Amino acid sequence: MLAPVLARLDSIPGVAAARVDSSGRFFWIALAEAADASRVTALAEGLLGPGTSALPAVEAETQLAGRRLGDPWLGSSEVMTLSFVESRLLSVRLAGELERRAGATPGQRELIAEAIRLTLFAAMERVHAEGGRSSSGWIYREWPAIAEAAVGRCAGILPDEPRSRFAELLPTLLAR
Repeated sequence: MLAPVLARLDSIPGVAAARVDSSGRFFWIALAEAADASRVTALAEGLLGPGTSALPAVEAETQLAGRRLGDPWLGSSEVMTLSFVESRLLSVRLAGELERRAGATPGQRELIAEAIRLTLFAAMERVHAEGGRSSSGWIYREWPAIAEAAVGRCAGILPDEPRSRFAELLPTLLAR
C-alpha cells in the first residue's frame, strides 16, 4: 500500500513532500529548502528498496510533464484515491469477464460490477485503516473471500442460477 510508503518518505529529513503517480511506480520527492539532495536520494532509495533509482533529470521531467495536464501525483493523504479508482476499474473488468464467460446479461453484469465495487471499497478502506500491507499481493490472498462477499451482496437481487455461476467463477478471475 502506498500511503505508509509515502508517509515514510515524507518523514525523511530534507523532504518537503513525497508524491506518487497513479501507477504507483514513480515517486516524486520535493526537497525542503537547503536539503542535501544526494542524502535525501540515498535515504529514499534505501526506503524504497532494491532496484530503486533516481531517474535522470530528462526522464524525471518527462514523467512529471503530464501533471500540468491533470496527470495525478498523489500525497499520502490522497493515495486512497488510487485504491478507489483501481477498485472501480477492477469491478468493471471482472464483471465483463463474468458476462463473457458465464453468459451474464448486461443488467446482471452491472449488478455484479456494483457488488464487486462495494466489496472492494470496503476491503480497501479496511486495509488502509490497518496501515496498509507490505505487498500488493494481499489482494490475491484475500480475493476468494472478497469474491464470495461480492456474490453474497447479490442474494435476492440476482436469480439463483446466474448467482451460483458467478460464485463459482468469480474467485478464479483474480488468481495468481
